[in-house]
Amino acid sequence: MNQFVTLRDIVLLSLYALTSILSLIGNAFVFRISLRRHNHMWFQSTTNFPFTTSCIFLLNLAIADTLLGLTIPVEFVFCSKYFVQNITASSYVCAGNKSMQTLAYNVSTLTICLIAYDRYRLIENPLEKYYPKKPFPVILLTWIFSGLFAATCFVSTKVNIYFNSYEKLICSQILYPLRMKYFSNDTIYKIRSLCLILLFYIIPLLIITSLCLLTIRIISRRTVIGVREFQTFKQSRTRSISLLMITIIVFTLSHSPIHFIYLRDIFHSSSKVSLGRSIQITKCQDSTMYLLFYWLSISGCCYNSIIYSWFNRKYQNLVYKCCRLIVCCERCNACSN
Repeated sequence: MNQFVTLRDIVLLSLYALTSILSLIGNAFVFRISLRRHNHMWFQSTTNFPFTTSCIFLLNLAIADTLLGLTIPVEFVFCSKYFVQNITASSYVCAGNKSMQTLAYNVSTLTICLIAYDRYRLIENPLEKYYPKKPFPVILLTWIFSGLFAATCFVSTKVNIYFNSYEKLICSQILYPLRMKYFSNDTIYKIRSLCLILLFYIIPLLIITSLCLLTIRIISRRTVIGVREFQTFKQSRTRSISLLMITIIVFTLSHSPIHFIYLRDIFHSSSKVSLGRSIQITKCQDSTMYLLFYWLSISGCCYNSIIYSWFNRKYQNLVYKCCRLIVCCERCNACSN
């Protein structure tokens, strides 16, 4: 049994680390392509168009996913058993990193809703692209709203504790850094979990599904005149519908399991709380289901950039050019040496 737990933990830690690396690499491509496409000499021939609302939303999604990817390795250090047991302010530091992770996760979810609405708006009325909106107030609102919710992590939050022993490398437990005067921390945790499920899962899922289905409905009913134009349009329509369907399926599969765990925690009786220094903690749980579903929920930070950018041919061409440029630079360095 101990060997299974150790093997499971090694696999999970590898998945977390791989997710962080892929997130940083994938979103770095988005930043490079989006921010340097106007003045970079290698991209001048294909990128003479201004930033659109969709591009700004994609950049915001990349920022949130990059922040989420950065919090994963930081969590390995500040939420390790040694740090929690030996550092006085460990609960606040660990909860602070968790709040940043929650902030990035929620901003990413809300930005996906904004992207779904923006695509529906442009598909319904193509002339809207010539009248650009001002997305920055909406983006700022998503960060403020997500930040206010993430601040509740300092009251109670469920975190992963790493490197507990040689047999158990990872487990999960609930931290209560602050002691509430009028409400129990367990009550606050349950209220927080319920709000998380409602505000950042159920409502976004309904919005994304509805907008994507409406967009698919509009695209499927459109047609063009001419055989050659119809073949091109048919390929573009199939690609767009595939992207929208993948968006719905991936969001549902990646977010649903962990929120069912949170829903179970709401109705499950809380574990006994132990007191130590200024920190309240529950018993460390090593549920394989929770640890796997938790990884699945944060893994979106590494494939969101692929889903929303890779299906765009302009992004594909630019990524290929970046890769060829990197290969050429490596060959030049090898020849010079």
